[in-house]
Amino acid sequence: MAQPADSPHRTRTLALTVLAGTVALLILLIAIPLVVPHQSLPEPIIVFVSIFILIAALIAGIALAYLLLARAPAAQAPPGVAPERVAKVDVGPSAGPPNPAFQDLAIRLLDGDERRMLRVIVEAKGDILQRDLVRITAFSEAKVSRLLDRLEERGLVRRERHGMTNRVRLTLDQP
Repeated sequence: MAQPADSPHRTRTLALTVLAGTVALLILLIAIPLVVPHQSLPEPIIVFVSIFILIAALIAGIALAYLLLARAPAAQAPPGVAPERVAKVDVGPSAGPPNPAFQDLAIRLLDGDERRMLRVIVEAKGDILQRDLVRITAFSEAKVSRLLDRLEERGLVRRERHGMTNRVRLTLDQP
């Protein structure tokens, strides 16, 4: 099942919400012993609050780590694509010189399956048969065709007839 296009935005929003809620909870939990004299609290309550603070801090740490590690550089290439080749996407003969901002955007807009498909094509040195993509990725023929349609629309690959299948070639400039 494909993820919605705004899934990374929703995930980031969820992580920010969890982080904010956990930080607020930590502040409240830490404030309890400061407001209420700890001598008047039974020991099991102190242990419970301490464990709760530890769990809340762990959740906040995980949410913060996700937010910090999920930040992708603006020109990040899909796995398997050399970064120096990302800026050389051929956007078509009539488009004139390639626009680097457009190229970076095209790479960043790939979803997980599209990136996986592009990675397989790159690992095949930029030239592979469509039937081999079906075999390697274990995607259905229809899914491979749809993914290649999307990659072709973005100017990242082109298909040429090759007998009963298509030959898929990267449109990245070769060094």
